[in-house]
Amino acid sequence: MSAHERFSGRLRRCRQCGIRVPRSEMVYGHRACSEDCANNLWFKETFDAFVD
Repeated sequence: MSAHERFSGRLRRCRQCGIRVPRSEMVYGHRACSEDCANNLWFKETFDAFVD
């Protein structure tokens, strides 16, 4: 069994850095792979509205 067969339906891509991780390890509403990426996403979502 290949890694693709084992993880094909359970991996999600991090919206910040792009790596694929298991959904069970993701944070920030299954959008980030780590707390650092979650913080960066939060800053982007929060402060990009003020820049425009």
